[in-house]
Amino acid sequence: MPTTNGFRALSGVVILFMLATVACAPSASQTAKPSSGVVEPKTIRDSIVGGGWSTAPELIAQEKGFYDAEKLTVEVNVAGQSAATCQQLLAKAVDIARCSLNDMVQAVEASGAPLIQFFGLYASPLNYSIMAKPNINTWADLKGKSIMVGGPKDNTVYFFRAMARPNGIQDSDYDFQFAGASSARFAALKSGAVDASILTDPFDYQAELEGFKKVDALVPKYVNAGNYGYIIHVAQPDWAKSHQDELVRYIRAQLKAVDWIYDPANKQEMFSIVGPKNNITQETFDRLYKRDVQDDHYWSTDGKITDAGVQGVLNSLIELDSLKSPAPPPSKYYDLTYLNAALASMGRQ
Repeated sequence: MPTTNGFRALSGVVILFMLATVACAPSASQTAKPSSGVVEPKTIRDSIVGGGWSTAPELIAQEKGFYDAEKLTVEVNVAGQSAATCQQLLAKAVDIARCSLNDMVQAVEASGAPLIQFFGLYASPLNYSIMAKPNINTWADLKGKSIMVGGPKDNTVYFFRAMARPNGIQDSDYDFQFAGASSARFAALKSGAVDASILTDPFDYQAELEGFKKVDALVPKYVNAGNYGYIIHVAQPDWAKSHQDELVRYIRAQLKAVDWIYDPANKQEMFSIVGPKNNITQETFDRLYKRDVQDDHYWSTDGKITDAGVQGVLNSLIELDSLKSPAPPPSKYYDLTYLNAALASMGRQ
C-alpha cells in the first residue's frame, strides 16, 4: 500500500494509519525503559491534521519505543484539517484529537461540544511569514495592495492584522483575497495574482529562494507561546475520566520523545527517522532543526497549557467576530489532571 509521511494507509476516505506497523527495533543504547509494575496493553485512537515535520515526536515515540515502553498502541487517523479532527472526536470515531485551539473553542461554543484540552505538545505557535513581490520591501509598500490569507474568519486574518497594525497599516489599507492552504497562497503569489501572501514553512522559505521578499515574520515578535495557544490535544471529558491511565501513559511517551529530540547527540538519527518519511533533505532538515529544536524549542518539554495562551486565542476569535465578548474564562477549555499526573510520575512536579 502507498505510504505518506511515514504512516501506512490502511483503508477508507479518512486514512487510518497504524503507527505500530512502522516500528523499527530501537538500538540497545537508546531503547526506552519499560514502565514499572504490571501494565495492561491499551490502544488509543488519535486524530491529527496530517503528517510532516510537526509530527516528529509521534514518529520518534514509535520508532524509539516510547509507546512500546508504556504498552500503548497508537492508531493515528489523518483528518486533513484541524476542524475535521474535532468533528471526528465529537463523533467518537477517535479517542483523542489534535486540533487548533481556535477550532476547538469554536466547536465548544457553537454546539456545546464536550471537549477539553489535556496536553499541549507545541511550545510555540506555527510561524508565518509575509512574503511579497520582489519590489515590495516594507510594510508601507503594502498599502493599496492585495494580500492573500486563509479565509474571512481564518486565524491568518488575525495574524496578518496583528503584524500590520503595529507597523502603521490599517485594515482599510489593503484588500484580502482568500485561499485555504499555504500551497495555494504560494501559487497565487508566484502567478502574480496577489501582491503578498501569508505563508508557513516550507513555502515561505521556497518563496525567498525564488526572489520574493520577506516583509516580516509572526513568531515570536507578535505571537508566541505566552500570548497565543496553538495545536493542543483534545478529548471528551467522560472518556478522559474513564481512561486516565492511558492518557497519562500517552503523555509520558510524548514527553520522552521530545526529550530525545532535544538531545544534540540524537540529531542525525532524528534525520534518519523523520527525513525519509517526510521527504525532507539533509539541507532542509538542518535548517528546520536549527530553527525549531535549537533556537525556538518548538515542542514543549512540559506540555503546559496557560490561561494567557488560551486568552490570546479567545481574543482573536472576538476580533474575528467568531466569539462574543466577554469570552468565557480560559479554564473552561482545559483540564490539567492528566498532564499533572504524568509529570508527577516523571518527577517533574
